[in-house]
Amino acid sequence: MSGQGFASRCALGVESSWGGGVAFTELIPFTSESINRAIAQIQSQYLDGKAGLRSLKNSSISVVGALEGEMVYDEIAGGIIGIERLISSALGTGTWDVANSLTQYTLAEALTKSYTFGFNKQTSVWEMAGAKVNNLKISGNAGEAITFSADIIFRNLLRTGDTGIVNAAAAITGIAPTNVPSLVYFDDLIFRLADQSNVLASGDRFSISGFELSINNNLSDSTFATIDSTNTDIDLTLEPERNGFREITLSITMPRYTADTIFDWLNADTGLMADLLFTPTGGDLLSIFLPNIKVGGDPTAPIGGAEIIEASFNFTGLRNAGTNSYLTLTDTTAIAEELAIECKSNRTSAA
Repeated sequence: MSGQGFASRCALGVESSWGGGVAFTELIPFTSESINRAIAQIQSQYLDGKAGLRSLKNSSISVVGALEGEMVYDEIAGGIIGIERLISSALGTGTWDVANSLTQYTLAEALTKSYTFGFNKQTSVWEMAGAKVNNLKISGNAGEAITFSADIIFRNLLRTGDTGIVNAAAAITGIAPTNVPSLVYFDDLIFRLADQSNVLASGDRFSISGFELSINNNLSDSTFATIDSTNTDIDLTLEPERNGFREITLSITMPRYTADTIFDWLNADTGLMADLLFTPTGGDLLSIFLPNIKVGGDPTAPIGGAEIIEASFNFTGLRNAGTNSYLTLTDTTAIAEELAIECKSNRTSAA
């Protein structure tokens, strides 16, 4: 029988060393993926009086792609399913806040953790080791669930029967959560934005109809070199590392252009702060904190016709490092970098 999307699952495990495949331990609630193993092929170019190619040889292997899905509040009963591990992989650090029973995910200088991902495609299991998240986007629009899109770089991709593969289909189907995770809904969002002169309050709420948060780690592309004591396969990439500045950006859409406040902040080069708070009933939460941001230089409020004018704004995150002390984590811990995310779910420790 052919592989079918509805019968598929995505699983992952945390590696002890980069690229060393491990058993799957939890599920990621995904909707689509585009991960592929591309093999560069070297063809002969020498001229010998004939029109045909003389040789073709496999060479460097690149494994990259995107994973997309819905943001949920993690469940752990019977088996772990959720998105906190993905958040942790993109930011780098997770700390359990005992007093408030939630996890604080903060930005690390280097992404030292790596993961083994896998899909049961029924025809075979696809297992990708050495995963690092290059770019994580979290976005939402009015009347919808919040979604994620992660661009991931891997060391290699193996399929059922390949030498070295760790997981069989049973490793994925054997993870059996007893509870269905709840979606994170745009309906539960409160968005606040203000200058850095005081703590955020109800008067700092802005009405938005959509947003996109981008966490771009600027990791190196697949890179190949001769083998040494750590690089043991010339056809596989070196471990991805940060290859430029981290880029944290936020874009918002306001359904009604009613004030020039944000335009004025841009003109005055004002330092701002923002948070996006998802607080559904039941005790779960997802909080995104941006303690030090500035308005991008290209805000728009175009007239597209007779309809209501919308406004769109982009913001760039800057290292906080003491600039703004008013926006903190729930336990009042200062946010030193551009971004922090808090998650309260059924997890009892940091992912």
